[in-house]
Amino acid sequence: MRRICLIWLAALLMLPGAPPAAAQDIRPVEAQGPPSFTAYPALDAAGFLALEWPEPEFVHADEEAGYWLYLSSNLRVEISRYTGSLDRRALVWFMADIHFREGQAFRAYPANPKNPARAQARPARIARDNQVVYAQNGDLFSYRVYNKLKTGLIIRDGRLLYQDTFTKPRAAIPPLDELALYPDGRVEMRTPGILSAQDYLDLGARDVLAFGPILFKDRVKDDRLGISFTHREPRSALGVVGPSHLVGILVEGRNKRSAGANLQFVADRLLEWGCVEAFTLDGGQTAAMVFMGQEVMDPGIYHGFQQARKQQDIIGIGVSHLVAP
Repeated sequence: MRRICLIWLAALLMLPGAPPAAAQDIRPVEAQGPPSFTAYPALDAAGFLALEWPEPEFVHADEEAGYWLYLSSNLRVEISRYTGSLDRRALVWFMADIHFREGQAFRAYPANPKNPARAQARPARIARDNQVVYAQNGDLFSYRVYNKLKTGLIIRDGRLLYQDTFTKPRAAIPPLDELALYPDGRVEMRTPGILSAQDYLDLGARDVLAFGPILFKDRVKDDRLGISFTHREPRSALGVVGPSHLVGILVEGRNKRSAGANLQFVADRLLEWGCVEAFTLDGGQTAAMVFMGQEVMDPGIYHGFQQARKQQDIIGIGVSHLVAP
């Protein structure tokens, strides 16, 4: 087993222009990760599945070791489970390293396309129904619809659903920061009030989620992280390293092996991984990470139930005939 102090990873990446880890006030943790994987198929120079490989996809899933790998000619998803501690309490988290090429992009997958605002299902069920390779939960805007709360700016599949949002950054939970997903693979993050719904549609955004907060931009942490997001919970977030290279993180909580984390911890792990900006998705019992139609995490116990909450959609990438509906 490889024992890693994750703070070393950012230094190894040597990102051009990136400030040293210490300048980002990153709190390191010692973490135990999965053993090194060596049984790769033939790869091309960029690390995708080589065209000469006899099958169009390669899948490896080892729950015991805590390692999952998907490869095709235009998508690479590599998930590693880490164990460690935070303030002397046990912690488990997952890092998903996602590379993709033209033809692949993150998007929202609804539980029911005909009723995207209200129909709900478990995240693994949504992933299987859409045969999605990799997915995380989204913003659970349907909860705000049901409870008649401010929804945020919500666009799904190029269609405006809601636009009742704030006009400036807030430290509320959620602050309704915006995550825009584009068909060409671009990902953008903004606080409310910068762009209108029509602005996003004119720019070509396919999906816009409302949750947050933005964890950091240009590797500078958001000041709000120390105000309203300090408690320990299951967490889910998505970071951007560069074009066509994203990183997902899922922190377990509410179970015996993991106490959950604050958003400072989440931001630190994504900074170590080389991300330049990152966005918080809904957490708690909504938090989910799904690989080939199966959740990789233990969702913890909430109100007596040990499963991820039903939600109106997930965000994910890749479609595979190997995912059983």
